[in-house]
Amino acid sequence: MNIKKIIRKFEEFDSTKNLAEYRELLSTKHNGEIFPPYIPHVGSNYNKYNIMMYGMAQSINKPWDALKNKTRAKKVRQLYDAKDYESICIAPYKVMLAIAGVYIYAKYNDSIESFSDIHNSIAVSNYYKFSFSKNGNDINPDSDLKKHQSPNKYWEENDALSIYELTELNPSIVLSFNGRHNAVIKDQGLSFIKINDPSWILQGASGVLNSNGSWFRNINDLTVKHLIDGYLNQIDDKYSGKKDAIKIYLTKYYADWKKT
Repeated sequence: MNIKKIIRKFEEFDSTKNLAEYRELLSTKHNGEIFPPYIPHVGSNYNKYNIMMYGMAQSINKPWDALKNKTRAKKVRQLYDAKDYESICIAPYKVMLAIAGVYIYAKYNDSIESFSDIHNSIAVSNYYKFSFSKNGNDINPDSDLKKHQSPNKYWEENDALSIYELTELNPSIVLSFNGRHNAVIKDQGLSFIKINDPSWILQGASGVLNSNGSWFRNINDLTVKHLIDGYLNQIDDKYSGKKDAIKIYLTKYYADWKKT
């Protein structure tokens, strides 16, 4: 793994030139200058499991004011330099940490209780390094951008950046939200697992995350039950009102991974 190569590559990427045709819709910009791509957070113990997690794109709900006057180097390193998991600007990150903890226990039988320790054991980023919005609303770059203009150039640039970071990080597994980009990951010969974006939980999850829903699983493993309960106690953001659903969500993934 050569994180310095990723930093150098991303610092040299000319966002303003390469993504000029998307400037109007991009939220990750200031005074016409499009923010550079950000390098991933790579935990100090990443090499133990080599797990890479991908969200989609940063939400504009996180204020960009904190970044607009930062140097280019600071913008590039916003995730890499995050002092703790609370500083990672990915909206569902705490749920993602819980997913990673469940995966590590299912596959390695290692019980990691604290989000801080899980955070230090994985790498994480958004697959799409640049975010869109219109009239104050996020635009999903995977499914909604094409309603506004052709996404092909945007996809091409983001694919190249993510392929580069994956090549350098060489993960043993990629846990990735569903989307077209999973085909790109698969084409690199990498193992990956598709997971439902936790925002799906906030939207009702099609009614499957309840005791009568199709995702409900009964498990007897007391350790994973304890782990999941501990993770739920550490989720204190907008997902905190959906803990019953998140418990079913995490338990279902554990059951699937343990079975395979």
